[in-house]
Formats: sequence, C-alpha cells, structure tokens
Amino acid sequence: MSETKLVSQIMIPDFKRIDGVTRVAEALKIMKEENLSAILIEPKDESDVFGILTLRDIARKVIAQRRKLHETHVYEIMSKPVLSVPASMPVSYAARLLTNFSVSYAMVIESDQVVGMVSLNGIVTNWDMQ
Repeated sequence: MSETKLVSQIMIPDFKRIDGVTRVAEALKIMKEENLSAILIEPKDESDVFGILTLRDIARKVIAQRRKLHETHVYEIMSKPVLSVPASMPVSYAARLLTNFSVSYAMVIESDQVVGMVSLNGIVTNWDMQ
C-alpha cells in the first residue's frame, strides 16, 4: 500500500497574485508569459476575500460576451470566494472537495497563510497509478 500523498506535495507554490483593478488584457498577458491557467486576486481590504481568475473566466465572461479585454477589470469577471484547503489534506480528499464544488482550483493554506494553489489537473497528473 502506498503512502498517502498530501496537497503540500503537489501544490503549485509559484502562483501569481494580482490586484482586482488590473485590466483583463494585462492579466492575460501575465498568464501567457508565465504559462498560467489561473491567477489569485488579492482582497481589496481586510474585510474582503481572495478571488480567482481563470482562462475559462476570460473565455466565458469577456470573449464570448464580446467585451473588450483592455476595458474590463479583473474584479468584474473573477470568481469569488476561492475555495481553500489545508496543505496537510490528503490529495484524494482535495479532489473530492474540488469536484463536489465544481471548481478546478483551490488555495492551499498553512499557518493561516496562502502557500500555494492546487488544481484538478495537478491532482490528476500527480496521481500515483499503482
């Protein structure tokens, strides 16, 4: 029987964070340059929560709606709040949680800090096939 893999072992530690007032065109440029499918959006103040912008959001809420990338702000199309999981959670539970909520990404939390992101794609590609 294999050892239980934890979210901390497969998370994306080098995630990107941007401000919600960033234009979608600039966010997309960053995503292309850094080969990212999602960017975490910073809370605007202490009472706010994180948001997330995915390529799917851009396709559905900007391109399909014929909106202009350079006129649309990230906060207008991001998804919010972002699901979070503890770094110590077993990967199989994280997969179940993400699929139960029909989301592709979650923030990874350790010691009350965001330390990474986990995705369904990352879970599948890192799954031990034995």
